[in-house]
Amino acid sequence: MTRAFKEFIPIPEETGKIMVLEKEFGPMGALDWGKIARGLANIIKFTFGTAALYNEDILKEKVGVYKSLGISPMVGGTLTEVAMMNAGGYEGNGFLNYLKYAKSIGFIYIEFSDGSIYIPEEKRIDIIKMCLNEGFKVIYEVGKKDPRKDAKITTEKRIELMQKDLQSGAELVIIEARESGKGIGVMNKEGKVQFDELDKIVDAVGLDKIMIEAPDKGQQQEIFMYYGSKANVGNIQPRDILSVSALRTGLRGDTIGTLRKDAWENYHTKQKAPEDYII
Repeated sequence: MTRAFKEFIPIPEETGKIMVLEKEFGPMGALDWGKIARGLANIIKFTFGTAALYNEDILKEKVGVYKSLGISPMVGGTLTEVAMMNAGGYEGNGFLNYLKYAKSIGFIYIEFSDGSIYIPEEKRIDIIKMCLNEGFKVIYEVGKKDPRKDAKITTEKRIELMQKDLQSGAELVIIEARESGKGIGVMNKEGKVQFDELDKIVDAVGLDKIMIEAPDKGQQQEIFMYYGSKANVGNIQPRDILSVSALRTGLRGDTIGTLRKDAWENYHTKQKAPEDYII
C-alpha cells in the first residue's frame, strides 16, 4: 500500500513503538479502526482484565483481525495478575495452563506486572522465562497502581528492576502511569513528565527498551519534543492513534519546528523570516 502524499511529505522511517489500549471494539470495529492504524500502532493491549469478559469465539476473531493487519495483540497485565492469584502462584499447572490458553487465543505479547498483587522480586525471572517458553514476547511493567505504594519505589530501584527484567528476556519494560497519567511513575500529580527522573532511567536502560505510558496529549508532545520520534509510548486511546502519530512525525503545529528542524530552518532562512521563527 502506498502512503498518501508520500512524494511530498517525508516521515521518519525509524520511529518508536505505540501501544494502544483496547476495550471497546467488536470484530468489525477492530477491522475498521485497524485499517487506519495499520503501520502506526504496533501493539494493541486488551486492557485491564477485559479479555475474560468476551465470548471466546469473538475474542479469537478480534485477535485474528489485529494480527492480519500487522498489529500485535497483547494480554493485559491485570488479567495475568488475577490468573496468578487464582492459581495460588505461578508454580503449579493452573498458571501454566492460563498461559497456554492465552497463546491458543492467538496473543503475541503478554504484559506482566505486579501493579496490584505482590510478587517476590526473585520470582520475576522465573515468570518471564515461563512466558517466553510458551512463545510469548514479554513486556514487563514496573510500578504500582496504588500511588502510595508506587511512591516508595526509588528511581534507582526502578532501574534495577528494569535491567533485571530485560536481562531475563523481556523485550520492553513499561513505566507505569495508568490511564490517568497522574501521580504515578515519572508523572507528577499534575500529569507533568518529570524528565529529571526519566532521564536517569533512559540513560541507564536505553530509550529503545522503555515504553513510557503517556495517555495525555501534553505528555506525548513533551516526550517527542524531548526524545524525538524514536520514543516508545503507551496507553494511547484508539481514537488518538492518528493525532499521536502526527505529533511524533512533526505533522502537528506543536512539533513541526522541533521534529522537522532542518526543513524549518532552511525554509525560514530562505524567506528571511522574523527572529521569532528561529528555533
